[in-house]
Amino acid sequence: MKRILLLFALMLASAVGVNAQVVLNIMSPSSIQGGLTHTNNGNSAGWGLADLLNPADAVLDTVVVMDDSTAGVNTVLGTDPTTGNAYPGIPLKYEGCNLDTTSAWQTNRLAGKIVLISRGTCEFGLKVYLAEMAGARAVILYNRDNAQLNAGPGAYGALTTIPFAMIARPDGDMLRLAIEGGQTVVAFLGNKIGAFPNDMSISPTEAMYPPALAVPALLAQDSSDFKMKLGFWARNDGSANQSNVIANVTVKRGGTTLYTMSTSSFSMNAGDSSYISFPPFQLNGYPLGAYEVNYNVNVANESFPLDNNIDFAAVINDSLFSYARVNPTTLLPVDNNSIKSSSFTSSWATGIHFRHPQASRMLLKGVRFACFTSAPDSLTGRTIDVAVDEWLDSFTDIVDTNCKVTNTSPLAVETYTYTANAQDSMVTQLFDDPIELDDNMRYIISLTTSDQSIFMNHSYGPAYQLNDLTAGEQPREIIRVDNSWFTGGFSSGRIPTFQLIMEQNFAGEPEEIVVDALLYPNPAHHVVYLKLNGFEPAAGISVYDMTGAVVLQKAQASVVNGEMVIDVSSLPSGAYVVVAPGVNGDLRANLVVSH
Repeated sequence: MKRILLLFALMLASAVGVNAQVVLNIMSPSSIQGGLTHTNNGNSAGWGLADLLNPADAVLDTVVVMDDSTAGVNTVLGTDPTTGNAYPGIPLKYEGCNLDTTSAWQTNRLAGKIVLISRGTCEFGLKVYLAEMAGARAVILYNRDNAQLNAGPGAYGALTTIPFAMIARPDGDMLRLAIEGGQTVVAFLGNKIGAFPNDMSISPTEAMYPPALAVPALLAQDSSDFKMKLGFWARNDGSANQSNVIANVTVKRGGTTLYTMSTSSFSMNAGDSSYISFPPFQLNGYPLGAYEVNYNVNVANESFPLDNNIDFAAVINDSLFSYARVNPTTLLPVDNNSIKSSSFTSSWATGIHFRHPQASRMLLKGVRFACFTSAPDSLTGRTIDVAVDEWLDSFTDIVDTNCKVTNTSPLAVETYTYTANAQDSMVTQLFDDPIELDDNMRYIISLTTSDQSIFMNHSYGPAYQLNDLTAGEQPREIIRVDNSWFTGGFSSGRIPTFQLIMEQNFAGEPEEIVVDALLYPNPAHHVVYLKLNGFEPAAGISVYDMTGAVVLQKAQASVVNGEMVIDVSSLPSGAYVVVAPGVNGDLRANLVVSH
C-alpha cells in the first residue's frame, strides 16, 4: 500500500514494511523501567548468533550478576563524565573470565537467566561462551567507560548461540546496584516488532541529517552554504493499529526554539511505515553554537518510548569540521568505537570526502583523530600516515555509477608518531604548510596504517544512510583496503570521528573582516554601534531573525565618527544577524538583543 497525504505543507508517504528493531528493555522494577541504549551481537561479525532480528531469539527473563569468585579489582577504568573523575575499580569477580561451568552453585544461579557481566581482562566471546555453558539464556555486558562498544567475538564468539547486549558503564552500574540491593530485575532483549501494543518508532538509520555535524562558521554564512534537510521514517512496531499518530521536528539554539513543525494526526496500521518530509531548516546567518534537532513521533499510551525520539546537534564553531557528532562545548567526539578492515594485506585507510562551494574561505591546517589497540598492545611508537588528495573523478552524487576513486592528485602526506599510549584519545597532526582549498573541489583526507593491531575510531551515528539515498548527496566516508577504494565506507554504517582543523584564508579577502567585535554593545539593549573600520557602506542595513526573516530595515543608517548607529529597541530579545551592503561586499555581524 502506498499513499501521499498533505499535512500542513508536510509530505507524508506511507508504505507497508517491517524494520526490525532490537531493543533492551527493563520491564521491572518500575524505578529503572525503560529501554537502554545498546549494541548487540548483530552489530559485529563473527558471533554464533548472527543477530537478534528473528523474534524467536528474543529473551524475557530475570537478570543476575556474574560472580565467578575471582579476587581483586580491575583498575583499568574509564572517566565519569559527570564528575571528570575515574570510575571506581570493578571487582574481577564481575568479569566472568574464570567461571567454573561445572559448579552446581554457578549453574543453579545462572541457568535460564540473563547474566550481567562487566568488561575487562578477557575477550568478550569468552565471557558469553562461559555464561552459556553455565546455562545462561542471554548476557548483558557493560563497559568500563561511559560509551557503547561493538564487542568483537575473539576466539570463542563463533561458539556462542545466545544473544548479548553491550551497554555503557552507568547503565551497567544501575542494574548491578538494583540487583545487589535485593530488587528483581526483569529484562527483554530482542526484536520488539509486535511485542508491545502501542509502539511507534524512529530509527537513527532512517532519518535525515545535516551535511555535517561540526562546521566552521565561515562555511555556514547563509542558507546557500549550509541548510538542513529534515525528515524521517515513522514505523508502527506495535501490535495495535493507530489512529492518532503525530510527528514533529524542532530546532533550538541556546534554549531558543528557531523552528518547529508538526503534522496533523494520522492513522497507521500495525506493521506500516510512513516517511514524513518537513521543509528544510535554513537561515540567512548562523551564529556560533549548537543547533539542536529533535525528531519525535508519538501516540497516546506509548508502550516503548525509548525510540520515539532522535536528538542530534549541528555545531557551528570557529575551526573544526566533522561528519560525526561532537560535544558542543569541547568539540570532542560524542562516541569513539574502534573499527579496522579485517581483510587488508599491506595497508588500509579510513578517509572522508570534503567539498564545499565556498571552500576557498578556509585553509586546511591539519586533522584530529583517535585510535585504539587491544591490550597488551600500546600505541606508543606507532605511526599513522595522514594524506590529503584532490579527487578528480567526475560524478554527480553518491549513487552515480561513476562515483569511484580512480583519479587523484596528492597534496600532502605526513606521518604522526604516537609519543604516548593515547588510547581512544584525540591527537593532532598539523601540516607543515596549511593547504589552500578551492571552491567545489573534491578532497579525500585519509588516515592510513599497515599495522594489524590498530583500530581507527568511528561513531555509531549518524551514518547518513537515508541521506545517501537522496539525489545530490555526496559521499562522506571513503575506505581504502590495499589498492581498492570503497566510496560507501563500512557496510556497518559507521562514520569516522576524525576532524579537519581549519582557519580563515585571508588571501584575496577584502579589508572588512566580519567579526562579532565590530558590533557593540553585544548583547544590546536599545542602541548598537557598528564599527566600520574603513568599510564603505553602499546603503542602509537589514536585520534578520533566526528564521531568516527581515525584522528591521533602514534605507539610510546614521553614521557618527566612523560608526553606524542602529536603534534595536523595537526588536524583542533574541539572536539576529545584521547585514550592511558595502561597495566591495557585504558586512555581516551577529547580534544578541536583551531587554
